[in-house]
Amino acid sequence: MATKIHLRAGEVELTLESDNPLAVSDIKDFIAQVQDLAQSLIPQSATPASHAPNAPNEAPLLIEHTSPQLHVNSVADRVGGKSASELAVAAASYLQIVSGKQSFTRKELLDTMKSATTFYSVNMGSNLSATLKSLITTRFNQVANDTYSLRSHDLIELRAKLAQ
Repeated sequence: MATKIHLRAGEVELTLESDNPLAVSDIKDFIAQVQDLAQSLIPQSATPASHAPNAPNEAPLLIEHTSPQLHVNSVADRVGGKSASELAVAAASYLQIVSGKQSFTRKELLDTMKSATTFYSVNMGSNLSATLKSLITTRFNQVANDTYSLRSHDLIELRAKLAQ
């Protein structure tokens, strides 16, 4: 029996696959490795003293990010917003990176695209189904019906663009 565990902690995403059943200790070791890797991505100056690993009665901090304070027009300007797909990615970036959402609905995406008044055109809204269909195969994960998130590698790349 094959076992597969997929774990994401902030920007760290790993998969553990085994043809044999996994013991609880193996799973705990895998989670600890992901935590250690995620913790190593945080600059020491960005980790508050209250989140130090030795602080009593506190779980270790996995990832902490500061969100840039940007309007969706500024996000679209930095990551692209000329086509419907580019604007949808910019809106998704705004929702996940600036607003801090883990995922977003189709309605939230469309409303955010519309608020990018410098880039949005009515055709983009009427073609949203085709745009989403294309993005699900390239840049978005479909989390549930009409609920999406950016793929982790795109999220990392877009976060870097917005930090500039």
